[in-house]
Amino acid sequence: MGMGELDELIIRFLKDRLGQDAELAIRLYMAYKEGGKKGVLKAINEELSKVGVEVGENEG
Repeated sequence: MGMGELDELIIRFLKDRLGQDAELAIRLYMAYKEGGKKGVLKAINEELSKVGVEVGENEG
């Protein structure tokens, strides 16, 4: 799945506005685009697991 012009504009906007935090925002945006709510939840769980927090799919 290629990124269109709108995706490029959104990513550029996020980088300009968020600086160092843009990486996570872009990851969440792409996760939503590719997998909807489940994609975002999966990406959040992956980020939380990096700091030792495990969340089951039916929790929260």
